[in-house]
Amino acid sequence: MIKRFIMIVVLLFNLQLFAQHSTSFINQEEKDFVNDEKYRYSSRLGPQGLKSVASEWFDVSYYRLNLIITANPQLLNGIVTIKGICRGQLSAKLVFDLMNSMHVDSVKVDGMLNSFVQEAASLNINLDFVFPAGQWLTIDIYYRGLPVSTGFGSFMFGAHGDVPWIWSLSEPYGARDWFPCKDHPSDKADSADIIVTCDSSFKVGSNGKLVSVKVNGDGTKTHHWQERYPIASYLISVAITNYEQFSNWYKYSPNDSMEILNYVLPENLYSALENLPRTVGMLEIFSDMFGLYPFINEKYGHADFGRGGAMEHQTMTSTTTYNENTIAHELAHQWFGDMITCRTWPDLWLNEGFAQYATALYLERKYGRSSYWNYMQNQLSNARQASGSLYVEDTTTVKILFDVKRVYAKGASVLHMLRHVLGDTIFFRAMFNYANHPQLKYSTASTEDFKNVCEQSSGKDLTYFFDQWIYGEGYPRYSKNWDLKDESSGYIVALNIKQTALNNNPYFFIMPIDVKLIASGWDTTITVYNNSLDQLFNIPVNRIIENIQIDPDGWILKDVIEEFHPNFILNQNHPNPCLTHTSISYEVPSRMHVNLTVYNLLGQKIKTLVDEINPVGVYKASWTNLADFPSGVYYYRLTGLNLTATKKLLVLH
Repeated sequence: MIKRFIMIVVLLFNLQLFAQHSTSFINQEEKDFVNDEKYRYSSRLGPQGLKSVASEWFDVSYYRLNLIITANPQLLNGIVTIKGICRGQLSAKLVFDLMNSMHVDSVKVDGMLNSFVQEAASLNINLDFVFPAGQWLTIDIYYRGLPVSTGFGSFMFGAHGDVPWIWSLSEPYGARDWFPCKDHPSDKADSADIIVTCDSSFKVGSNGKLVSVKVNGDGTKTHHWQERYPIASYLISVAITNYEQFSNWYKYSPNDSMEILNYVLPENLYSALENLPRTVGMLEIFSDMFGLYPFINEKYGHADFGRGGAMEHQTMTSTTTYNENTIAHELAHQWFGDMITCRTWPDLWLNEGFAQYATALYLERKYGRSSYWNYMQNQLSNARQASGSLYVEDTTTVKILFDVKRVYAKGASVLHMLRHVLGDTIFFRAMFNYANHPQLKYSTASTEDFKNVCEQSSGKDLTYFFDQWIYGEGYPRYSKNWDLKDESSGYIVALNIKQTALNNNPYFFIMPIDVKLIASGWDTTITVYNNSLDQLFNIPVNRIIENIQIDPDGWILKDVIEEFHPNFILNQNHPNPCLTHTSISYEVPSRMHVNLTVYNLLGQKIKTLVDEINPVGVYKASWTNLADFPSGVYYYRLTGLNLTATKKLLVLH
């Protein structure tokens, strides 16, 4: 078993070296192979390897990463200082997450050397005694090594062309691959310093503000980034190479502007200059909807990296694309993911679903309603292919946790549905209240926290909605049948909506459903509250209804199965158009009372052709005195039991 594990690590190390070069020459099959191997390695760690084992009784308040990074040889030397406070159940052992590919040389606690033990995925520090609750501790960890990258590429030594290119992407479990920390989103540090010494020809992109760049006189420079907003360990990042740099500015008040700082590869400069300035308008739109950009005293920006796609590192997104939707998605994460971080990974939809849906809102504000609907139709289509609940209980496999159809598309679709359930005014108020909630802002949140904000904002009990759409699986499959009944004051549409029961979680979906009633030259939309598997709605109308559509605009993640059709057949009259007479044939599948009646365009009865009990069979009715009726369009309707069918005929003289 040990030999097999060593062989896998060696294979992954070789794969990492293979991936260090520009991926432009690697075909898609090879890319997929590399990624699959990384996922396999990540999964091999198992639930215990992915779970943070850091001491819960120690609350981190500060990280200081002082790193020396060289590309030749590929090496990371570091001193990480962690400050925090002792809380709750205390212990004489302090544990941090750190993979043992990084070798720890020494550890100090409050300036004094302490003994320690390194395990496969943790650093265990032996304390001299149990510190009391409320005690602040400062831990300095001296370490070095070549990170073994896991997940999506937690720390990579790569290249673009012949130039070294080094970058990190720690989400979800990769921060421990390159620095000691509490590698869990629930424990956000209040602040961080990221200090990187590297080749003097390189720039270093990271979090917060660049407070200094020191020339060391030995061919290196030291870049000091300072993050003074709370930050989760997985959002701490570095991106290093010979970047070109340019800035745009977000003017958020008459007298104040914030820098949008962009570090891009020289070969990407033209494209970046053309596309990244859109970020200014995105900041304006999102700040208007969710409150002022949350890191306004620092910056926003982008740094090119080599993973593919993008990653919302706090205040400086890492990206390989300047696609408008992607840039909007990552910017939205600064509110949802960075400012408010999912407290546990099963609640990841609070990050990814929100950013995915915020992109739709950006498109709506920027380009109009049709852009919103085009985007959301794609999200709904993808969400219908998702399996499992939006709340991802099994977080041991990175590929499952970040399933685009399940977490991104379905997350966006759920917010889309919630918008319609609450109405625009209340929905946007709830989103703003969530983003500005005093206990959640710059902290962490769970699904229940968001649910509580929505209920407080709306005054509605939304338990049914969250239980079925967040914790449940699947989506409703609707079918419909309807009949039009005569009443003294008009008509009654008897609409039967059924759901196909596919699982027990939920057995059926409770939702308000828009119903569009269509008559000749007229339509109206009402909302019914569907809260059973098989439900009949009686809807009064004042004209003959020709067709009914359920959820016509597409607010619900659903399928509409072909309605359980009338089991009789009503054929087109012949001849049509007709002058003096016409015949209408129909088929009855079982013994029933049948009524065949002709109506004019005002919905008035003109003539009853059949009103009798018919056994199973094929029948023909005739209308012979057409000369007594004016030319025009008429409707003939066949009803029996709960079945109905309607067609048009034309009388011409």
